[in-house]
Amino acid sequence: MSMKFLDKSAKIELTDVFNVSLTLGDGTEYDEVELRRLFPISDRDHYISLIDKKEKEIAMIRSYDDITPESAAAVKACFNDYYLIPKITKIIECSDATGALIMKVETDHGPIKFRIRNRHSDMKVYPEDRVIIRDSSDNRYEIESLAALDRKSWILISSFL
Repeated sequence: MSMKFLDKSAKIELTDVFNVSLTLGDGTEYDEVELRRLFPISDRDHYISLIDKKEKEIAMIRSYDDITPESAAAVKACFNDYYLIPKITKIIECSDATGALIMKVETDHGPIKFRIRNRHSDMKVYPEDRVIIRDSSDNRYEIESLAALDRKSWILISSFL
């Protein structure tokens, strides 16, 4: 069976915090559909899998551009909480403590202090100056652009990247 890629004839509607309903162009309907990003860190806007309640993949979204703006809005709303990654806006403190990195930061969800076990594997720099940080509890944080940080924040983190 070949993969069904969705187009603008499909209708996706948010049904609860983590699920959507899907109506295909031919009228086939699915409820309790779960969305999964295949590349949640490196390519958030492409290749989104739609899984039915039996854990079977029923369709794929190649790109938000392939579906209607209303369907894209429903998909994005579903991901808002599911893939919550606080954005680091300021670094207050960054110190090395017995091999672990301790960071105290300001995020778009408020201040937080966390520990990073291995800065080499838990801090990844991506193109366009983007950084994803994973803490010791497996939470993720994002710096959207190193260049956009204030000078003090940049100085604090640059030696650890």
